[in-house]
Amino acid sequence: MSYVVKSGDTLGAIASRNGTTVQAIMAQNPQIANPNAISVGQKITLPGSGGGGAIPSPAAAPSTYTVRSGDTLGAIASRNGTTVDEMMRANPQLRNPNQISPGQQLNLPGRSNGGGTPQPQPQQPQQPQQPQPQQPQAPAEGGSSLGTPPATGPWELPVRGPARRLAAGDFDAAARELQCESAAVRAVAEVESGGRTGFDDQKRPKILFEIHHFKRLTGGRYDRSHPHLSAPYKSPLRRASYKKDQWVVIREAFALDPDAAVKSASWGMFQVMGFNHELVGWKSVRQFVYDMYESEAQHMRSFLGFCRGNNLVRHIRSKNWASFARGYNGEDYASNNYHTKMANAYARYSRG
Repeated sequence: MSYVVKSGDTLGAIASRNGTTVQAIMAQNPQIANPNAISVGQKITLPGSGGGGAIPSPAAAPSTYTVRSGDTLGAIASRNGTTVDEMMRANPQLRNPNQISPGQQLNLPGRSNGGGTPQPQPQQPQQPQQPQPQQPQAPAEGGSSLGTPPATGPWELPVRGPARRLAAGDFDAAARELQCESAAVRAVAEVESGGRTGFDDQKRPKILFEIHHFKRLTGGRYDRSHPHLSAPYKSPLRRASYKKDQWVVIREAFALDPDAAVKSASWGMFQVMGFNHELVGWKSVRQFVYDMYESEAQHMRSFLGFCRGNNLVRHIRSKNWASFARGYNGEDYASNNYHTKMANAYARYSRG
């Protein structure tokens, strides 16, 4: 079987969608000299569809997973390319998706060693939980169902992603990690992205492009040719930009400087800036972007990393919203009433 490359494709994404690997596709298509250089309209032979010898299968994935401190079912599902619903079906011993405990063994959907229905694993006795100061076990980079973006050279923004949602208990789990109230975490999510979802109706992460950061990251070289994309913070063009379709704006900037464009936008449910990717736990801004399409669990991961990296945990614990907003939204936080909005949202959530 052959596949015709479409706009936005990467070899990693094609491999992921067709249950194979980049190496297997390269072995089947000797005409591809560079895995990061494929073009729209190019025809690719998929492994197992003839035209060559057998392609070695990747090593078998583990069929079970042992829950670790800080895990949520949503995060486990996201890391293993599945959904909470599929995890629940593969683990009939689970009655509540928000109640899993460290040491508990879970079946991973579609990975039973014998090829049949996974057998339920006995639930481990639940141990008393103590607050854990360390960051939750994070999904490994490169684990996105969209594949792995090229480390260097040209790349494209995905058109859409899995857009997996958080389970209700994930806010409680994040609050336990920060040793704060769940209502405080929900308050930040509401103010930053509306609190309902980190994605739009096209399964893209919510974004806000900041033209003053694009100016900074590109050294102002587009100030004259593209002033609507590159201008100082105090320019009236900044607020005018917020009223535009943000995906139209970022794609225009992406055509000029891809990495600077994605670093100049805030991403997902908690609106963490792309240029903070290393601070919040990603080595590559490109993988950060791919993971923002993946799930709200990744959005939460970036939020937890930002709170820790900027010493904001103490402020969210004490509900010092002015200090938290200053660290989270910048020195000009009061002009947008971020602290007041967070305080009001917290009060509403804390009442239940």
